[in-house]
Amino acid sequence: MPAGHPLRQLRIAAVFLSLLVAAAPRVEAQARATADTGRVRVVSIPGSLPAPRNAVVVLPVGYETSERRYPVLYLLHGHDGGHRNWVDRTNLLAYTARLDLIVVLPDAGNSWYTNSVSRPEERFEQYVGVEVPAFIDQNFRTLTYREARYVAGLSMGGFGALKLGLTYPGRFSLAGSFSGSTRAVTDTVSPTVRDAFGPPGSTERAENDLLAMAGRAPVAGTPYLYVDCGSADRLLASNRAFVEVLGARGLAYEYHEVAGGHGWEYWDRRLPVFLRLVEERIAALPAAAGG
Repeated sequence: MPAGHPLRQLRIAAVFLSLLVAAAPRVEAQARATADTGRVRVVSIPGSLPAPRNAVVVLPVGYETSERRYPVLYLLHGHDGGHRNWVDRTNLLAYTARLDLIVVLPDAGNSWYTNSVSRPEERFEQYVGVEVPAFIDQNFRTLTYREARYVAGLSMGGFGALKLGLTYPGRFSLAGSFSGSTRAVTDTVSPTVRDAFGPPGSTERAENDLLAMAGRAPVAGTPYLYVDCGSADRLLASNRAFVEVLGARGLAYEYHEVAGGHGWEYWDRRLPVFLRLVEERIAALPAAAGG
């Protein structure tokens, strides 16, 4: 079935999601366990910013006793969020316990993962898209080729993940968005949007318009795109508009629209769905990601 086929786009996940939610430990229990597992590191990463910023690195089980190299998922936070959100507010540790995968949670403030127009010293697109992966590759045992590097995020981070995937198709083979702010550049009210992209009508807004970026992206070489939005989410219409462009362009993608809103309950529930897609890609790597 083609990636853009409507039946693939609208996978019905209710049965296996209910099983996952029932089986997953509570988020509170996970937060207490972070100090005991030895899987969580906090590192300071320098780059094209006034000062280094912290990131959480979640290591696979057995990392310390193996010599393997691992694929990496960069998981981006939303507006007013930070580098600990995904590990503190979802069951990320439990969901990744059996995966041969490093997960990196960088901190980008309210930057919209963009080289700021108003603060040229804050180059967050360069930082998260290029410099954070370079640091991780230098300091952890990673697989450094495109097929082993993935990016995803929620809300502002969903915008960031799709933007980075479309901007750096040679770096990421998979980009995922949960409740992504796909039309962020059209916002005329938010001060952080103005700081990042300049005033309405600016060149930077046009250059960072996800629909326009998808509309000119080449079919060959563009990362596989995962788009996920709740049926009660305020951003639903903009996500549907983005997906329409993907389908018209013939890009490889899948779209999930299921019951839920714009909040952590939804994102925690949907994360395992995306991780299954990551797991499929890991299984297809040479020697099942070993090396």
